[in-house]
Amino acid sequence: MANRWKILFWMVMISILIGLFVFSLKQLQPKRTLPIINPSQVNPMLVDPSFQRVGRGHRVGDFSLVDQRNNPVDSAVVDGHVRVVEFFFTTCPSICKIMTNELLRVQEHYLHENQLLILSHTVMPEVDDVATLAAYAEEKGINYDRWRLLTGDKKEIYRLAREVYFIAPEPPEEIGVIDEDHDFIHTENIGLIDQQGKIRGYYDGTDEEEMNQLIEDIGILLQ
Repeated sequence: MANRWKILFWMVMISILIGLFVFSLKQLQPKRTLPIINPSQVNPMLVDPSFQRVGRGHRVGDFSLVDQRNNPVDSAVVDGHVRVVEFFFTTCPSICKIMTNELLRVQEHYLHENQLLILSHTVMPEVDDVATLAAYAEEKGINYDRWRLLTGDKKEIYRLAREVYFIAPEPPEEIGVIDEDHDFIHTENIGLIDQQGKIRGYYDGTDEEEMNQLIEDIGILLQ
C-alpha cells in the first residue's frame, strides 16, 4: 500500500515538474511585437507620391467626419484609442459583406474594451448619408461604443484612404477617371492604428486567418 502511495506521489511531482518546464519555455519565447509602419515601407501603389519617401514619424493627422448618429468624429474623439480602419459602402454586394462579418467578430471579442474603436468610412458618401448608415448599423448589430460608421466630404474620405492610411491605390490611368466624382475605392485592406496614431499593421478583411491575427494584434496594443 505504501509503495502505491509513493508511486502516486512521484507521478504527481513529475507532472508538476513537466508543467513548470513547459511554462518556463513559454516565458522564454520572445513575445510578438508590432512594427511601426511608415509610408516608405508600404507598397508604393498605395502611397501618394508625395509621401513615398517618408521613412519615419508618420502619424494619422487631423480629420473631420460624422458618424451614424450624426455626431462629429475627429482627432479629438479617436486620440488615445486603438483604431481599426476600413473603407466600405452599404450597398456593396461582395467583399464589404465579408469584411463586416469579420469586423463583427472583432467587435464581439473587444465589446467591453473602451480603448478600441472600429472606424468604417463609406466611399459613397453621396449615397451613405447619416440615416442610411444608422439603418445599416441597426441591421448588422453594430455597437456604437465600439464601431463608428463615417460619412462626410468625399475628398476628405479619399484623402484619408490614400494619404493617411495608405489603404487604397490611385485609379489606374487607363480607367480614364476624369475627376473625383468618377473616382471609386474598393479595397479589402484594413489598417490597425495605435493610441498615438501610428500605423501598426495591415490585414485582408476577407481572410479569416488574417482577421484572427488582427484580433491578437489589437490585444498586444491594448496591453
